[in-house]
Amino acid sequence: MRVGLLQEGDLTGTTVADRYHQLIDEVALADKLGFSTWGTSEQHFSPPSFSVAAPEVLYSAIAMRTERIKLRTMASVMLKWNHPILVAERLATLDIVSKGRAEVCTARSNNLTTIGAFGVDPSETRAQWEDGMDVLMKAMIDDKLEHNGPVWTIPPVEIVPKPFTKPHPAVSVAASSVQSHLNAGVRGIGSITFDNYFGFDYLQECLDGYRTAFDSADHSAVVAPNDYRGLYVATAYCAETREEARRVAHDVAMEYFKFILDLYIPLSKQPGYTYLETLEQLIAHQDDLDWLCEYTPSVMIGTPHDFIDRIHRLEQMGVDEVLLRIDGVGHENIKRSLELIGHEVIPAVDPSYKTP
Repeated sequence: MRVGLLQEGDLTGTTVADRYHQLIDEVALADKLGFSTWGTSEQHFSPPSFSVAAPEVLYSAIAMRTERIKLRTMASVMLKWNHPILVAERLATLDIVSKGRAEVCTARSNNLTTIGAFGVDPSETRAQWEDGMDVLMKAMIDDKLEHNGPVWTIPPVEIVPKPFTKPHPAVSVAASSVQSHLNAGVRGIGSITFDNYFGFDYLQECLDGYRTAFDSADHSAVVAPNDYRGLYVATAYCAETREEARRVAHDVAMEYFKFILDLYIPLSKQPGYTYLETLEQLIAHQDDLDWLCEYTPSVMIGTPHDFIDRIHRLEQMGVDEVLLRIDGVGHENIKRSLELIGHEVIPAVDPSYKTP
């Protein structure tokens, strides 16, 4: 089981300028400690929890400070404001400057504020993602890109640069619904699950759906099928004692949970989205961190032993990599948590671990 890191520039107690430089230092430390992957998401209009609106620029700076850690966009939003050709060109550039360490996770946004600001109809996001993915895959491998789809029409053009990694960097999608997991399996790309705090049973349903769809699909036309299964842990923090971990991470955990509730309560009413009865249970426990720590894989707060137990459980469920969002608790606390995970957790759960 691999242990990766996902951070989104939480501004609690600091400024954007300071937080970006702290992030670069934290990823450099994670690289030395044996973390497998680092990534950030593309977020707009959502401070203080999220401040990275132009992730591609930040990735290039981090590539120059790291040597081994994979750099995965988590995620490139494949809607009309992000032309898939631009996504392909930026990915190839990052892959070149990092000497083959770039990967791409794509997404369709679940933030109605962002969708509205960029003029996207929520009912059209799946179609835009699907057609954008078709363009992205062609742009990475075809000598000449040409596309005539329901969203994008592109005359023959030559895309420069092409990725350093051949045939192309690993591709996955951020998936929160069972249907999105099925679509990823059929397409032959990896999935990164965000279970929306709906619990371990829901996570297993997503993973099983993905596995069945991937195994039963015809991938003969897919250049590089990828059955990777990652898990996004929305709030993670490791400390010497469980009490300390929950004390330090309490506020950021509950604020992130409230942010998700504020997204999904109105989103669940939109056409094309399924309202889950579990949402009512989450609303009833919106102030209960202890309950969240036990109920949902989206929260991992505790001791190194707690992390090891949880990661082994997730591995048995079919997860290949956990992506820990350690953010918003202060730069020094983040570094202490990374050190504990790097020295005590990763060697116990990752058989490929090598002492840095």
